[in-house]
Amino acid sequence: MVSKLLAHDFHIHTHFSPDSDGELNDYAEAGQQLSCHVGYLDHFELAFQERKGYLSEAMLPLLLEEFDKTHSKYPETSISLEIDYYSHLHSEITEFCDNHRRDFDYLIGSVHCVNELAVTSHKEVTLLVQKYGLVGVLRHYFNEVEAAVHSKLFDGIAHIDAVMRFAPNFPKSLLQAENYWRKRTLELGELCSQYRLPVEVNLTGLNFPWGRVHPDQEIIDLLVKSGTTFFVGSDSHRVTSFVNSVPLVCQFTRYLQERGALRLPGNVNSL
Repeated sequence: MVSKLLAHDFHIHTHFSPDSDGELNDYAEAGQQLSCHVGYLDHFELAFQERKGYLSEAMLPLLLEEFDKTHSKYPETSISLEIDYYSHLHSEITEFCDNHRRDFDYLIGSVHCVNELAVTSHKEVTLLVQKYGLVGVLRHYFNEVEAAVHSKLFDGIAHIDAVMRFAPNFPKSLLQAENYWRKRTLELGELCSQYRLPVEVNLTGLNFPWGRVHPDQEIIDLLVKSGTTFFVGSDSHRVTSFVNSVPLVCQFTRYLQERGALRLPGNVNSL
């Protein structure tokens, strides 16, 4: 498909996420000026409903109301949630998705934790590596991401490079871990193609010591051969980050379009 927009960014966090302060309207205005679709994707963690600052189920009407106001003025926007998947909470997450799927344009699955420790925290990754080794952490992580794919709950899978962003803290095991990560990434991409589930090309790895977009163009080209499709996300937590990311979002949107591998998630396929 060929989009009428220059770019589509489906991973934008607003002030409804605990680690972001961006306003929906500000993102939308910037997106309009830059001919970029703005896909709001705030964190929703069923395991953290009682934690201060986290988006709770009771707050969803406020998010949806604010989005409706923004969308009426800026139609090139969409609304979703980045839902953390936990195998041990499968039934509860399934119930949540069933109850709220119609409220959103699409639902994106992601994994942030291994055995209740965050793979996106230097401190907690250190604890995990001490217990399992870096390859062991990756094994646990990819097993959980694959479980999210098999759940059939989501319209896309986000940032499967989460562990590797922090891997440079462990240089002695990095090469072995990277080979394992690459192998599992290719396997996961092929699995997603079987479910017709797009994988996110996440840009935020460039802001970490690992310094990469993931999947990069080499891996994208390998996975396109097996029918894997992709969407693009800047993973922005600030409006300025989004604005700065748009040229790269545009580049990868075009790159995927040229290879017939761009798949816009959920109900935004008509753009």
